[in-house]
Amino acid sequence: CLYQGKELPNGEQFPDPAEPCRVCTCWEGSISCQPRTCPLLQCPFPARGPCCQVCEGCEYLGEGYLHGQEFPDPQDACGHCTCLRGFVTCTKTPCDPPGCRHPTSPPGQCCPVCQGCHFQGQDLADGETFPAPGGCCEQCRCLQGEVSCGPLPCPGVTCPHPAVGPCDCPVCDGCSFHGRACSNGERFPDPHDACRLCSCLDGSVTCVPAPCSPAPCRNPVALPGQCCPQCSGACRYQGHLYESGTTFRPPGGDPCSTCTCLDEAVTCQREPCPQQCTHPVPPATPSCCPDCDRCLFEGQELASRQAVTPPSDPCQRCHCLHGNVLCTPVLCPQAACASPVRRPGHCCPECPVCRHGGQEYPEGSHWPSPTEPCQLCSCAGGDVLCVMAPCPLLTCPHQVIEPGDCCPRCKGCMYDGEEHANGTSWFSSPCVSCLCIHGIATCAQIRCLGSCLRPVQVPGECCPLCADCMFEGRPYSPGESFQPSLDPCEICTCELLAAGGPHVRCYRRQCPSLVGCPRSQLQPPGPHHCCPTCAQALSNCTAELAGNELQAADDPCYTCQCKDLTWVCVRQGCPQLSCPLTEQFTAQGACCPVCDECVIETGGRRVSDGESWTDSEDDCISCTCNRGHVECHIAECEPVECQGGLRRVRMPGSCCYECQDPDGCCSYQGQRYQASEHWQVDTCTTCTCVSGEVHCRSQRCPPAACAADETPALTPGMCCPRCLPRPATCLAFGDPHYRTFDGRLLHFQGTCTYVLAQDCRGGDFSIHVTNDDRGRPGVAWTKEVTVQVGDAVVQLLQDWLVRVDGQVVTLPFLKEPHLYVERQTNTVLLNTNIGVKVLWSGRSQLEVSVPGTYKGHTCGLCGDFNGHPQDDARLRSGQLARAEAAFGNSWRVPSGNGTGGPCADGRDVDPCKEAGYRARKEANARCKVLKSGAFEPCHPLVPPEPFFAACVYDLCACGAGADQCLCDALEAYAALCRRAGLALRWRSPTLCAVGCPQDRGYVFDECGPPCPKTCYNKDAPLGAIESRCFTPCVPGCQCPAGRVEHEAHCILPEACPRVVYGSL
Repeated sequence: CLYQGKELPNGEQFPDPAEPCRVCTCWEGSISCQPRTCPLLQCPFPARGPCCQVCEGCEYLGEGYLHGQEFPDPQDACGHCTCLRGFVTCTKTPCDPPGCRHPTSPPGQCCPVCQGCHFQGQDLADGETFPAPGGCCEQCRCLQGEVSCGPLPCPGVTCPHPAVGPCDCPVCDGCSFHGRACSNGERFPDPHDACRLCSCLDGSVTCVPAPCSPAPCRNPVALPGQCCPQCSGACRYQGHLYESGTTFRPPGGDPCSTCTCLDEAVTCQREPCPQQCTHPVPPATPSCCPDCDRCLFEGQELASRQAVTPPSDPCQRCHCLHGNVLCTPVLCPQAACASPVRRPGHCCPECPVCRHGGQEYPEGSHWPSPTEPCQLCSCAGGDVLCVMAPCPLLTCPHQVIEPGDCCPRCKGCMYDGEEHANGTSWFSSPCVSCLCIHGIATCAQIRCLGSCLRPVQVPGECCPLCADCMFEGRPYSPGESFQPSLDPCEICTCELLAAGGPHVRCYRRQCPSLVGCPRSQLQPPGPHHCCPTCAQALSNCTAELAGNELQAADDPCYTCQCKDLTWVCVRQGCPQLSCPLTEQFTAQGACCPVCDECVIETGGRRVSDGESWTDSEDDCISCTCNRGHVECHIAECEPVECQGGLRRVRMPGSCCYECQDPDGCCSYQGQRYQASEHWQVDTCTTCTCVSGEVHCRSQRCPPAACAADETPALTPGMCCPRCLPRPATCLAFGDPHYRTFDGRLLHFQGTCTYVLAQDCRGGDFSIHVTNDDRGRPGVAWTKEVTVQVGDAVVQLLQDWLVRVDGQVVTLPFLKEPHLYVERQTNTVLLNTNIGVKVLWSGRSQLEVSVPGTYKGHTCGLCGDFNGHPQDDARLRSGQLARAEAAFGNSWRVPSGNGTGGPCADGRDVDPCKEAGYRARKEANARCKVLKSGAFEPCHPLVPPEPFFAACVYDLCACGAGADQCLCDALEAYAALCRRAGLALRWRSPTLCAVGCPQDRGYVFDECGPPCPKTCYNKDAPLGAIESRCFTPCVPGCQCPAGRVEHEAHCILPEACPRVVYGSL
């Protein structure tokens, strides 16, 4: 190669004169230059060389250093680095000991100094004081790197009864009075005088005599050791005072009545009579029972089964039956017009008539006006309407108007000097017939047809006539039909009898049913027509359909039958209903009105549709309610003659006499009773031993006519309910959540004993709940419930265990007069004589109901029951709490958690935050069932959003036990839906299924009756059981339909021991 005047051999390499770091090569006459190849170095921080990096120095963080050079650490002000052949080594600069225990490291300095303190992760200035970490009663001070701590001095107070505050210092935000610690604003009884009530306010205690609430009775008495007068149960009746439990005759009243005093309530009943009636004849001598063999009705004496028309209402027909008078309206025939009217003094509606020109015309008729011959009049709704008569359209070429006529007519024909009208025919001779058409007379010889069954030759006639019918002087041939009057619906037909004689049969035309005709296509009958028509094709009555029946489409009250190739429709009659008109309704597509209940005339008692009963006045009469119509039947008895020492007796509740052994004994629930012995089964049922058989009679309670703001409630010891102000309900469930009396949902996880609800004015009751954490810190569930009413204390424990006054009791349990405890399926029910009710699930769910008389009197976790949910989170001091934990802790019972162990305050926690995102996501997915179709019908009644949030909260807190927690939340929502009147069927084999002992015949029912059918009430009317059962339906194991409960088994009613029931 020749390069810059120098010749180079092929393959020779030389440095690029223009770029020292490039190498050029001569190859076959061409020069090519490439960057010099650098060797691979082993050092991490090589320095830059002329062309390649070298390890004879270092480049560190953008700066170059010589081999062996020391320099400050660019990343640490307290460190230094050394460069050795491309390697950089950095170390900390050593510091001397500071000479104190808590030195600080000021910014910009490498070594700690004693100018301030670094104590427990915080930097403190020199001389600064702060609270001691071991408690709030000490304070510490930082001085030159050392921390010293000492006690905190107490400030002075000026109140006379200061409470012991933090650090054992006296404070005036509470009180200490006779050894009792009180919170600010608390009201409490004087420890030295139970009849004085004290209050604490800013460290001062003021005591006043305790107020006495008005006694809930009219005759309270002062008892020794009691501050306020109490109720003794005595009754004051018509100026006399009677002790509770006594029976007496009403003074100066009805000698046929007996009264009983029980808990200040007087109940009077007339002596039972063999028969009661509504219209008895007054007895000749004084008697307690009416004479029902006859009737006294509107001053007239009637024999039994005699019928009469009352003078006060001639439109009624009344019958006398065993002293009772039953009146029914007089049946009226169907009017022939569409809009009949009822005239004064008449029972039945009649078709209106029109009067015109001194004549009467029926509804719908037409006639020419007698004063204006060119007008045609009609009768519609009693009004006369006259319009110009329409003239027919004439097609004849020759028309004339005669004097006195309104319309033109076709010119007739002149024949043999006589004029014949257009379209008429006449006989010019016996066998010649003529016809006038458009003024041309055409005559022709008559041709006789032999179609008569009985031809008769009449003089002057060309052809023989048929044997005919005469009607109003006019003959009709056999088979001929005609209208005998102006009514187009009346028709007569000439028929031949079997003996050969003529016969006129007249009848009213029956219109066919317009089956399938829409109302828009119905057309009323026109002039001279009887039946309405349809503008479209209808179903035809053919020979194949003969005998079939159809419901008329245009009127459901008509039943139509295919007969004689004509649909013949007959209107059905409707039975008389016992219910008021305001309760009657007609279902779509039905004819007659019906009711959901029947109303019995005597007493106004209501019975459900399909229910049967025996008349209270006559056991021989049994009645059934059929859609509002009472159907009664009278039983007939065969004559009975008793022999062999047997006695003729009539069983209670039975109609007929039978023979029984007078010396027979009875066995009832394991007890043996002598003949004619009486005993009380419960407050409403009394039994008698009659000839070896048990006969029981249950008292029927009258309907509780409560006001809109009241509800019926049972008092222990009483049979029938009383009206009390409408109650409110508080619900505790889950982890735990509290739905207050006013409907607010609160969350509180304390594990102590708390006041759930109590009467904060009169002290009538108190309910405490004890919570347990179940081994998971920060959460809680209801473990135990303590109810105090009067001097009775009831503990509701786990697995349905119940203690009363410290002793375990067997349910059902009655402690008069305060309470009654029973178990229905999986729920314990506690009823009290003051109207407070408690439902306990035996696990963690609790429901408390208080009557409306305690409105504004309650306090505790269930709120103040004043109708305003926004102020339910109220502390003991009366202030509103800012946090739910502070609210719950303020209602803690000082005795601890009921177990004697230590009890810490509850705190506000978020279990989903601690459990993590995955747990919250899974909880949301599982609780979403609350918003599914199974619970959707209840959403308008009970909003699901608060319960959805509570469900998510519980599932995050439960961990491994999430299935049970999910079911607790769903059951709480379903319970409120049941109380609102809606029973949901939400369980499934994979969702909260409940197992029942199928070997004993039980099945699960989401809304089972709390008062089930047993062998001892199976024959009692269902209404008599439900009238005394005012608790809501409960979920649990029930006996299926057709079986009753007996000794924890479901058996057929036929397998029960024989018990005969009646009614009072």
